[in-house]
Amino acid sequence: MSTFGGDLELLLLTLLEGGERYGLELSKELRAMTEGDVDLNAGTLYPALHRMEKRGWLSSDNRPSPRGGHPLRYYILTDQGKRALNDKRDSYRKWHRGLTERWGTE
Repeated sequence: MSTFGGDLELLLLTLLEGGERYGLELSKELRAMTEGDVDLNAGTLYPALHRMEKRGWLSSDNRPSPRGGHPLRYYILTDQGKRALNDKRDSYRKWHRGLTERWGTE
């Protein structure tokens, strides 16, 4: 994974904007969304989710697995998380605009 600080949070918040997800589901969707550039292991994914939950951006809920076995922890975007996503989205757009102006593309 080669991301700048805060990119992981932006990616996770963006996915959760579409609805609640459990950890492995988020990891698979990130891999697909980034065409394999972001392939998270549990040691990266879960600390990031826990940090965002402590900040109040996410809530979580343990539910039985549909296939049996260990329960799954679903992460849900909170109102505070939606505000954080909007702030991060605005910052990213400014950053992206500045780079593309410099590069003379898009």
